Amino acid sequence: MAYVSGLAFGIISGAFSAINILADSLGPGIIGIHGDSPQYFITSAFLTMAVIFLHTFWGVVFFNACEQRNWWAGSGVVITHLLTSALTFLNPWYECSLVPIYILTFGMAVCAYFTAGKSKVDDRVVVYSALQGPIDD
Repeated sequence: MAYVSGLAFGIISGAFSAINILADSLGPGIIGIHGDSPQYFITSAFLTMAVIFLHTFWGVVFFNACEQRNWWAGSGVVITHLLTSALTFLNPWYECSLVPIYILTFGMAVCAYFTAGKSKVDDRVVVYSALQGPIDD
């Protein structure tokens, strides 16, 4: 459920971002003429991809943090979310925003990898599966 909800938030965020980019491309001017970066569309695509991945990873880590009552991991998700949003203010200098966002994406991918699918209850690892019922001890 954490993966699906994170992916859904990511897809919705990517859809809104893509619509805003397409709206910019339909304007009367051409992006890049008046000192803007000519790499606007390619960097926006990479930023949108990173944000979709980040929402997926944030969903996995945050759900696990809420289940385990791990407030450090939950606050880490909120802080990295705010940091990613703040880094987009540097968008006229795309290198200054894309590199740290991709570093955050890689870090959150590692965190999500180690927390995915595992939940400790009474020092036992519980694997969630819709295909099998719980195994009696």
